[in-house]
Amino acid sequence: MKKLLGFGAVLLSLTLWSCSDDETPVSEVIVNKEDVVVSFEGQLDESNSSYLATEGEIDGFYKKTTFSDPQGMVSFSHYFSDWGFGGGFTYTNCTDVTTPGYTNLSAITGKGKNGSVYLTSNANDFTAAQITNLQVGKYRFKGAWVTNTTYNYLAIKDGNDGSGLVSKFEDGDWFKLTAIGHGSDGTEVGRTDFYLADFCNGKNIIVNTWEWFDWGELADAAYITFELSSTDNGDYGMNTPSYFCMDGVTLQEN
Repeated sequence: MKKLLGFGAVLLSLTLWSCSDDETPVSEVIVNKEDVVVSFEGQLDESNSSYLATEGEIDGFYKKTTFSDPQGMVSFSHYFSDWGFGGGFTYTNCTDVTTPGYTNLSAITGKGKNGSVYLTSNANDFTAAQITNLQVGKYRFKGAWVTNTTYNYLAIKDGNDGSGLVSKFEDGDWFKLTAIGHGSDGTEVGRTDFYLADFCNGKNIIVNTWEWFDWGELADAAYITFELSSTDNGDYGMNTPSYFCMDGVTLQEN
C-alpha cells in the first residue's frame, strides 16, 4: 500500500510540473484590452447649442480648423462661418426632433447615446468629415454609435427638407454612410458601410435610434473619412441631406 501511495505522489508531481511548464494558466492568456470612449459631455454651457470655432484657415466659403476631445484621443475636422456650422463635425446638445431644414443640427433621437452631448456631421466634397487618431501607437479605432439627424430623417420619411428639394423614399431607395480608413500617408486601408435608411427588398427602415457602427476593418487606420450616398440624386449631386450624427467614438488599446 505504501508503494502505491508513493507512485501516486510521483504521478501528481509530474502532472503539476507539466501544467506549470507546458501550459500557460488561463489567467495569463486572457488580456483585457482597455476601451476608451470619446465624450464631450459637459463641454457646452447652454442647452440647444453647438460648438463653433472662432479662428481657422479660409477654405472656400468657410473657415477650416480641427477640434479634439477633452482626453486628447481624436481630432475632428470642423468648417464654420459667420452664419454658423458649415461641415465636418461639431458637437451639440440640440433636442429638436420636429423642425425640418439644415439649421436644425439635432439627432432624431433628441439626445446622445451616452448623455446629452453628441456629434453632428455634414460630410460632402466641400466639407470633408474626418476623425484622426491622435494616439496611433497606443490605441486603434473600434467603432461608434450613429443615427440620422432630424434634417435628413424628415427628408427621407416625409420628403420634407424645409426647401422642397427631396423626394420621400420609396421601395428600392437607400441612404448609406461609408467610413474609409487611411494610413498616415493617405493611402486607403479599407472601408465599411452602414445604411441609415434602407427600402430595398421589402424593407422600410429609417434609423431613428443609436446603432453601433463597427470599424473593425479600419482598426489600424491613422484617420477615417466619411462619405454619404443616396438613391435620391439630381443635376447637382445628392438631394438627400448629407448629414448624420455620431456618439461614443470608441478606441481600443493596442
